[in-house]
Amino acid sequence: MDNAKFLIGLDSPKLGYGSVVLDNPDRIRIPEGVTVVLGNNGSGKTTLGTILEKGRYAYGNRLTFTRPDMRVKMLSFTDIHSLSGMEVQYYEQRLEATMNDYVPSVADIIGEKSADERWQELTGSLGLHDVMDKKVNFLSSGELRKLLIVNALLVLPDILILDNPYIGLDAGSRDEFDVTIREIVARGVAVVMLLCDGADIPAYADAVIVMDRCRLVSLVTDKDEIDRLRVVEEPDDDSVVAAAIPGRKSPDVAHEVAFSISDGHLRYGTREVLRGLDWCVRHGERWVLTGPNGSGKSLLLSLICADNPQAYANDITLFDRRRGSGESIWEIKDNIGYVSPEMQLYFRSTSPVFEIVVQGMRNSLTRFRAVTSEEEAEAMAWLGLLGIESLRDRKFAELSAGEQRLVLLARALIRQPSLLILDEPLHGLDARRKRRVKAIIDSLVERNGTSLIFVTHYTSEIPSCVTHTKTLVKL
Repeated sequence: MDNAKFLIGLDSPKLGYGSVVLDNPDRIRIPEGVTVVLGNNGSGKTTLGTILEKGRYAYGNRLTFTRPDMRVKMLSFTDIHSLSGMEVQYYEQRLEATMNDYVPSVADIIGEKSADERWQELTGSLGLHDVMDKKVNFLSSGELRKLLIVNALLVLPDILILDNPYIGLDAGSRDEFDVTIREIVARGVAVVMLLCDGADIPAYADAVIVMDRCRLVSLVTDKDEIDRLRVVEEPDDDSVVAAAIPGRKSPDVAHEVAFSISDGHLRYGTREVLRGLDWCVRHGERWVLTGPNGSGKSLLLSLICADNPQAYANDITLFDRRRGSGESIWEIKDNIGYVSPEMQLYFRSTSPVFEIVVQGMRNSLTRFRAVTSEEEAEAMAWLGLLGIESLRDRKFAELSAGEQRLVLLARALIRQPSLLILDEPLHGLDARRKRRVKAIIDSLVERNGTSLIFVTHYTSEIPSCVTHTKTLVKL
């Protein structure tokens, strides 16, 4: 590409924002069209996006824009807070009707923009017809991501930066999203996608900036070279993973049925989410739960995990006990390992990473006592298994989204519970870590006879141990 086709020159050999410094020895430039920034978790992609959006004059950065007035907008999953103008304080708040009186609906936030022809066109193409009356914290992760994208596209910036935009989107929504991106590029908007898995590089990408360990390694514009970046490497050696899993596990509560629901139903106001749902997960069974965005997958999981008070209005059995028969919420939670996008969004711990992981192996009454040397060693073994032992003393809020997901996975897996519920656990992870997490899940459930509910939109993400499928439909 000649110089006239480049929008931004990254003229500093080092680029910084906050406490993160990126090496840029080749003074890479960002071209017009669609540029992918590709790197493993923790490689500095989000920092680069933040520098482009609001760090062009900070920390000694030298960036040359084609026009000094170019508007840059960056989107990430955590923008739910800036979108709503308030913070939902904790995950379970969205499930408690009396706690949501002051949480705005989508209509409250969007206001007059909802009458805009462009809004109606974009929400229609991305399947958001029925979200206007929803409280913003009731949106599924996929619905939220699509809403953030639509909101940004209403005021077209010169450069739109999307941090892992495919996370949480079902297959149909991904296709619709790609059509929308092609359309805005045709209108003259440059798009920068921050991706951690080469398989996600869209077919229409014009260039790829490769990052590794906070270093801008190269700019790739040759189509054949870009195709090579999409190639998936050989998988990890599963036998190595199996041998490395620490031996300790939680005592298994005796049961035949891990979870069942009969004629299940769930409603918020006039909106019916689930109706006539029958499902039984027996001890040791491994299920994948799937369905389009907004079909109620995460809300169904909230019934299982004792977070949703509507569980008492349903015929639900957990570990052979009818829900509401005298068991405590904490007795249920002590036998379940759980990870979800919503949990990550609202996770508030200020403890260092190794303490967060240690808390996962404890029961509810002992979670916050002082860490023993044995517990610390076990937590470090799990962090090492996931390749994030270097994060041991970091704070959760300081981590990249992918690193946060890995920490929460370690926190759930270290308990080695009777029932493991993983809601889109691989989203936001680089290809190598996706393979490693799948291998860990396979080894863990096979060794321990664990019951598994694994939520995903993509068959390529399903662990090989899964033998049953439950599909929800959107009402």
